[in-house]
Amino acid sequence: MKGRLLRWRLATAGIVGGLALAPLAPLSADTPPAPVQTAGSSAVPTISQPVQVELTRLTPAAPQPGDTLVLRGTLRNVSSESVATLAVQLWLGADKITTRGALDSFADDPTGSLVGLSPVGAPISAARPSLGPGGSERFRLAVPVNQLNLPDTWEVRELGVDVTGSTALGVTTVGSLRSFLPWAPRGAIGHGVPTRVAWLWPLIDQPHRTAGSTWTDDDLAAAFGADGRLTRLVSAAVSAATQHSVRHPRRTRTVPVTWAIDPMLVDDASAMTKPYQVSADGNTRSGAGGAAARQWLASLRTAVAEPGTDLLPLPYADPDLDAAIRAGFGAEVGAAATSGRTLLEHALTPNNWFDAAWPPGGYIDQRTADELFATGVTTVVLADGALPPVTPPNATPTARTVLRTDNGDLSVLLSDSTLDQAVASGADDPSESAAALQRYLAETLMIQNELPNDQRSVVIAPERRWAPTASYAQALLADTGKVPWIRPVSLSQVAAEPADTQLARASLTVPPTARHAELGAGYLHGLDDAARHVTTLGALAPGAATVRDLTTGIQRGLSSAWRTAPFLASDRLDALHRAIDTAMGGVRIASQPNSFVTLTSHNGNVPVTIANDLDSPVRVRLELNANQRLTLGRTADQIYTITPHHPRTIDVHAAAKTSGVFPLQVRLLTPKGGRYGAPVQLFVRSTVYGTITLAITGAATGALLLAVAVRLIRRARRARRTPATP
Repeated sequence: MKGRLLRWRLATAGIVGGLALAPLAPLSADTPPAPVQTAGSSAVPTISQPVQVELTRLTPAAPQPGDTLVLRGTLRNVSSESVATLAVQLWLGADKITTRGALDSFADDPTGSLVGLSPVGAPISAARPSLGPGGSERFRLAVPVNQLNLPDTWEVRELGVDVTGSTALGVTTVGSLRSFLPWAPRGAIGHGVPTRVAWLWPLIDQPHRTAGSTWTDDDLAAAFGADGRLTRLVSAAVSAATQHSVRHPRRTRTVPVTWAIDPMLVDDASAMTKPYQVSADGNTRSGAGGAAARQWLASLRTAVAEPGTDLLPLPYADPDLDAAIRAGFGAEVGAAATSGRTLLEHALTPNNWFDAAWPPGGYIDQRTADELFATGVTTVVLADGALPPVTPPNATPTARTVLRTDNGDLSVLLSDSTLDQAVASGADDPSESAAALQRYLAETLMIQNELPNDQRSVVIAPERRWAPTASYAQALLADTGKVPWIRPVSLSQVAAEPADTQLARASLTVPPTARHAELGAGYLHGLDDAARHVTTLGALAPGAATVRDLTTGIQRGLSSAWRTAPFLASDRLDALHRAIDTAMGGVRIASQPNSFVTLTSHNGNVPVTIANDLDSPVRVRLELNANQRLTLGRTADQIYTITPHHPRTIDVHAAAKTSGVFPLQVRLLTPKGGRYGAPVQLFVRSTVYGTITLAITGAATGALLLAVAVRLIRRARRARRTPATP
């Protein structure tokens, strides 16, 4: 949304007769100039104006009669030429903006023409006569609100600043600004009811462990630090939830948020409070984030317990919901949701649980919606583009609507995509944070002005892993409670309001860009292969610690974080496959492949050794295959328990029908008969004679003995007939 957000470009200026210009304080001489685009470069937009102003603050957020409007920022020469005789003049729209579409059109070109605006006062020269290339200086610009001659009604006006200066081309416009001024005097009559605004505040990171207890990096140590991303998010929400005004207590509201928390993040923080090891680049070292994680967890527990806040528990590791369910990981997503909720229940005590699904990107298809409802989900948070109106409405519809599924109605809360993108852009580029804040205030006042007497709700859902500065995050939430046209609420309050069923909406829509952003089919196929192996191992050792770790690794593999990090995702998947192979290899046939077992008689035992290197017992069956000349005892129906780290030898009864060498294939099975691992081939040698051989040998021996007996008898007869010799 950067292209649609205005960039504040101001020059050192004031307005005659009431516009006060404070002295400009030069920045350090070694301040680097802004980069200038070269031919063929696409990293930096083409510079059409040499003077750029970065606004750092505009106060007050809701100016009132008698206030002084103050702008602070930095004036910067981003050209290669000096700019002299700088002068600035404030311009203001003569009429109010009537639609959000007109506001967006004006914001599309932040340095565009000021046609339709009128100058306020006379141009004021800057205190510094010339600004060289790369030169910059801070500024403070102030104007009494009463001199703007604004009416006693709530409205949004176009705001402009025109900066002139002398260059090689002569005196010309060297910088300009197009922005907005929200105007809502509290004493105005008939201004209507405030718009209800609910913030979905994400606390989501990326996996930092693959499987087991070894960490792949120590990035969370910095994120949990005093100025870390996750600490800034918690601090801003706590500050807004407890803010109050001593001078005007009725004008400042506390701002509750709905926390969208990834249980994996809380799990990681809890694990970091104990000694942990980080293995990266071939080196292993002790993690350094223990103290920071402990402090962050304490702050989070306080934050989620604040009155009025909700906690939306995400499934463990924040899976890419639509892609995962479409790829057949519905069971894994359900398990991640259950385990994640349980984990958060043990770690946190929130003010209120708000059970809803929030898919990454805000889009799901009808199949995913049906499956979510079938698993018990009754509320889902989507982007407003997921259910686009059939006909564009004249005003922004309220956030709650209904989605039909095969089994019933889903309650849907639609986030405002324009506000989502505007808020995100201020975090992506800190120099645009003040512009993004002003855009947010103008947009919300425009929504209220569309139907001032109708109570409507708006949901804002920033990017899941956004990284706003501390001041920007705090200003967004704090100003939500300070302006009169907004009533801050939680998502559960929005979910309790009547649904808008009058506006005709199209069926669920997933834009091509959203579909393309999902986890790829090839990656999910590789993850599915890993999941099937873990399921097989789990059949041998249900509930084992190793199986739990690998199952958690599968859930981390489904994380939406891998959408924008495909190469890192591939590396983590390879590491997960290696961990699975190692674990599965721990349960195996330990008999030496191709070894010989000799039977010393017609019958004998063939020893088969099974090893278990896991830390839990496993239950297996044996599958034996041999040719018809070797008869084996029955083992297929018997389940064997193998204790950890103690190989067990199973004696398989075998009977050889003939002498010779017979191949025997041995394989492990799960208790339900599924194949596990690769088969191992053994050889059985038999040296005994078979039945036929013994019969033939016996018959031959008997015939030989009979022949000998006959010869002896004949010899004896001949001896009796022969007379004795004298």
